Amino acid sequence: MISISTLRVDPQTSAGSRAEVFVCAAAGFTTLLDSAVLGIGIPAIRTSLHAGTAEVQWILASYSLMFGLALVPAGRLGDVIGRRRLFLVGLSLFTATGIVGALASGPWMVVAARLGQGAGAGIVSSQVLGIITDRFTGRQRAKALGAYSTAGGLAGLIGPIIGGVLLGMADEDLGWRLLLMLNVPFAIATLVMAVIYLQPDRTSSVGASIDTVGLIALAVATLALLLPLVSSFGAVFSVLSVAVSVAALIGFWFWERRFAARGGTPVLLPALIAARGYTLGTTVALFWFGAVLALNAVLSLYLIEGLGYSALQAALVMSGSAVTMAVTSAFGWRLVSRFGRGAVVCAVATEVVVVAGYIAAVNVVPREHIIPVFVLLAVVSGIASGLVDAPNRALTLEYAPAGASGVAAAFLQLSQRLSATISLAAVSGLYLGILASTGDFGPAIAAGLGVSLVMLLASLLCAVADLRRRQETRPREQSNAFES
Repeated sequence: MISISTLRVDPQTSAGSRAEVFVCAAAGFTTLLDSAVLGIGIPAIRTSLHAGTAEVQWILASYSLMFGLALVPAGRLGDVIGRRRLFLVGLSLFTATGIVGALASGPWMVVAARLGQGAGAGIVSSQVLGIITDRFTGRQRAKALGAYSTAGGLAGLIGPIIGGVLLGMADEDLGWRLLLMLNVPFAIATLVMAVIYLQPDRTSSVGASIDTVGLIALAVATLALLLPLVSSFGAVFSVLSVAVSVAALIGFWFWERRFAARGGTPVLLPALIAARGYTLGTTVALFWFGAVLALNAVLSLYLIEGLGYSALQAALVMSGSAVTMAVTSAFGWRLVSRFGRGAVVCAVATEVVVVAGYIAAVNVVPREHIIPVFVLLAVVSGIASGLVDAPNRALTLEYAPAGASGVAAAFLQLSQRLSATISLAAVSGLYLGILASTGDFGPAIAAGLGVSLVMLLASLLCAVADLRRRQETRPREQSNAFES
């Protein structure tokens, strides 16, 4: 039985909890579907709108840029003024700008629409995780997060396949517009369900403080760090931008201490940073997320450029990962309830073996036999992902201080977004650079995936450190968190 000390869920929320989980999962599917389909539409957008290289870079990067920028401010605002209203605002923005993007007459109009969609998705995502963290604890929280991850896996599976069909059926100019409109019906349906099923906000802003200076400083630091990674402004701009980011982070740190000393509630909550379970879990997610996205990007490039497959065929080869991730996310909470952090450790270790398998396959297995190996490894990778993503979130967010679930979830997601942006830029650049100089896919794959392998080993070390900490301390809230 779950002890009374772990039951932080408001009893008034239990009646509609399943409906709220469904709304959160639908929002996750809708926003992740957008990310899953854009890549295969870029060639058509480029031809139809005569987009140059810089414009294509911004079309690809603008969504992630604003997504990461919106997370922490939206998470903190949700803690203070309530999650339902911010959820509705974010999803409305996401829907409206999606329509604008589909009707765009030029590449920079698409960029503007993608910026708006990224902001809307960041606002929604921080509220989704905040709602789940507020409403549930223990096994029920892990179960809800599993549903959210399952929705993401389905989006990753369905999106590229439907997108490939749409691009094949329609002419070039209409095809990419249908692609950008693909998430709009889902967004409208989710918006209607949210109005009906999300419970009214009980959070009152009376007497609550919003650390405006801290939020602005963190936004500047995040923006300055992301800009060099998503643009091509040159080395001088990159160095200056990173310097601005470091300066903003230093200023943010000192301001947070001063704001807390005055009795305010800072963005960077001392209780959050002091919780080793939260910092270790966030680091596990940081290295894991970047490594897996970089892995998939390099493998997609190899399938299309190295083996000559179409975008749809490449998506089908790797679809086993999305299928098994969706399945294992649905029941992964059961393993976590029994084995705790140990299940995550085993899953990360499995992914390490998978990446080593990909490197060996490209360099050893004959090209005519490599696809069955890729399909098998993708299936195993999906199983591991389903046992890391949602379970690690649940284990990490146990340490969210009362009244700060939104900002805790937002910092966790922000670490993943930064990791993804840096890893995609670095690993794909390394892969393409070696391929251009040698013309040999083997060394290029080995170098690119080697970086992913190192990141996964770092994730594994952090997961093991958290497992050992739990075994040594076993605080009451920790040992009871996943009891049935």
